[in-house]
Amino acid sequence: MLILTQEGIVGIDGWSDQLAHLVRAAWTGTDGVFYFPYKPLGDATFWSANVASDWANGRMRSWVVVHDGRIVAHAALVDRGTHWELGRLVSDRPPRGAVVALCEARMRFVRDNALRVVAECTQAHNRTQHLSARMGLRFAGIGVLERIDGISWDIVYFDNHEAPPFAPRPGILADPLGRELRCEPRHVERLREIAPILSTNRRVELPPRHFNVLPELVEPVRRILALNP
Repeated sequence: MLILTQEGIVGIDGWSDQLAHLVRAAWTGTDGVFYFPYKPLGDATFWSANVASDWANGRMRSWVVVHDGRIVAHAALVDRGTHWELGRLVSDRPPRGAVVALCEARMRFVRDNALRVVAECTQAHNRTQHLSARMGLRFAGIGVLERIDGISWDIVYFDNHEAPPFAPRPGILADPLGRELRCEPRHVERLREIAPILSTNRRVELPPRHFNVLPELVEPVRRILALNP
């Protein structure tokens, strides 16, 4: 098993096809439909053009796990201007411990370069939340995205802000890196939908039918919902 950065990724035969396939494998439901809030990543051309350009210009960094000659996991840091996003974490049948090792490699880079980072985990499962917590990141609240193709996508935030975990309070859904995200009228309907579908399911659920969180986050999320009716 090897962990490579983008400098090594581009030397792999068919790397863009492999990464697009990896995304599609990770985000395709049992019904055969590709569910992902950022579908361009399922296209090999997007990797070879857009992502390669971001690598070259320092707007993104990637790490992959290569096992038996195949890319089986990917994680990235994406420059958002004010901070870096810990994102694009996907895997397909990786060896045991590979994804943890991948995330640890990424976090070493974060610490070595004193980066401010935010992870935006979807509610489709809580595996990325589990990895965020394992990496020592702080729970920073929840967020509501727009519906995409009729599917609601929500966010569970984590960050490396040196502060206690997000404390639910009226009118505020999250505070990633200390920036308060307010509850807006357009969020209220979705927040009401979330309350009865809270779950601690770690299994990938596509399309998402529940709002999946870590067991220790059930009560904080319930409190956020109760304070923002």
